[in-house]
Amino acid sequence: MEAVAEGLWGLADYHENKGEIGKAVKCLEAICQSHVSFLPIIEVKTRLRISTLLLKHTHNVNHAKSHLERSQLLLKAIPSCFELKCRTFSLLSQCYHLVGAIPPQKLILYKALDLTSSASQDVAVKLWSCNFNSQLANAFIIEGDYQSSISALQSGYVCATEISYPDLQMFFATAILHVHLMQWDDENSVLRSINQCDRVWESIDPNRRGQCLGLLFYNELLHIFYRLRICDYKNAAHHVDNLDAAMKADKQKMQEIQQLSSELDALNQSLSRPDLPSRERSALAGRQAKLQQRLRSLEDSSLTGKEFLEPSYFGNARQAWGDKLVLAPSPMDGEWLPKSAVYALVDLMVVILGRPKGLFKECMQRIQSGMQTIQDALLKLGITDGVREVDLQHSAIWMAGVYLMLLMQFLENKVAVELTRSGFVEAQEALVQMKNWFIRFPTILQACESMIEMLRGQYAHSVGCYSEAAFHYVEAAKVNCLICDS
Repeated sequence: MEAVAEGLWGLADYHENKGEIGKAVKCLEAICQSHVSFLPIIEVKTRLRISTLLLKHTHNVNHAKSHLERSQLLLKAIPSCFELKCRTFSLLSQCYHLVGAIPPQKLILYKALDLTSSASQDVAVKLWSCNFNSQLANAFIIEGDYQSSISALQSGYVCATEISYPDLQMFFATAILHVHLMQWDDENSVLRSINQCDRVWESIDPNRRGQCLGLLFYNELLHIFYRLRICDYKNAAHHVDNLDAAMKADKQKMQEIQQLSSELDALNQSLSRPDLPSRERSALAGRQAKLQQRLRSLEDSSLTGKEFLEPSYFGNARQAWGDKLVLAPSPMDGEWLPKSAVYALVDLMVVILGRPKGLFKECMQRIQSGMQTIQDALLKLGITDGVREVDLQHSAIWMAGVYLMLLMQFLENKVAVELTRSGFVEAQEALVQMKNWFIRFPTILQACESMIEMLRGQYAHSVGCYSEAAFHYVEAAKVNCLICDS
């Protein structure tokens, strides 16, 4: 029966490579639904594979969760299989996270940490412990338990230190800083966390730092958030410049990779011709070798998500490796935000620092660039003109929320810029867009309601409608009171 399973696995690979995910899943489910029993280990591997496909390519989280829960039951009867048990725990935890079941997620992560604590303390075990502590910290954040989240992240930092992984230490150091920025109960704690990030970043080999693009963006953005929070715009500008330069360099590299890939595809097609003269074939083969070498050097110059077992976020087609800003090595969950969201965030930071300087032309260029990036991402999530909040899959809500909140920030800045330079028609159009987005996604954009009313008040004040402006300011205050009371 093992030969039958391997055949079906191979057929599933074939269909997946062709993008036929439904057929791939059917091949694998044939093993699980067979009247003839397979070995438990084969069934576990198959169910894991089904779950990974479903999470990477579909919104069918509950189906994936069912396969993982069955795998967990099967693994209870098997004394070994540490790697499979860890993969099952990790994916099942992520399923619970996606459906909003935080208590069972925490329970499964505690079981996973018990498993790692009882295993031999080698590098692989420590890496899985880092994975589980990271997910546990995220679960605590959702519950608003900042102290427990920091404690879990500190445990991960200790594991990373024990195996001498500076980039993994940096991941946990920045995550701890992120939580402190969210909590902000003690500025000294935030400052200590900032200094720890700086020390760890400096401890990473300079050549290695160039490969840690995801960590660079994460660290620099957190530094910017801190500087903006304390109104230190002068020192924030330095970090924004670093990010902008890194973004432009990466875009240029991605463009070169795309051009090389296209040229290589054309060369491969030419080399496949049977009637190609030998001299021409030799010249093309030489060019092919050079292109492949250049492509490998570009792809190896940054950490990629090619080797990751788990999908880094769900409900979307698999990303090309260049679309990821990887934060930590496998088997960690790969990224903080998709690259498009991070790059939109960089554009937003440029706008926020450029507005007070009166750099309106560059600000508007960045606003247009950021909004276009976000619109493209929303389309990929299936959010077209007619889609409303109630139409979203549960697993897509978080990612949609990220992009929608960024979009509202860009529109807010557009209104501010237009009012400053007396572009009242353009400001009104941006306000209408904000209101329409809020009507379609009222829960996701609940935090923006007060901001919209304030901007409407500012617009009314700018055009001399003072009583209407006062009305909107009062409405903004009422919304703020309601949010505080809840």
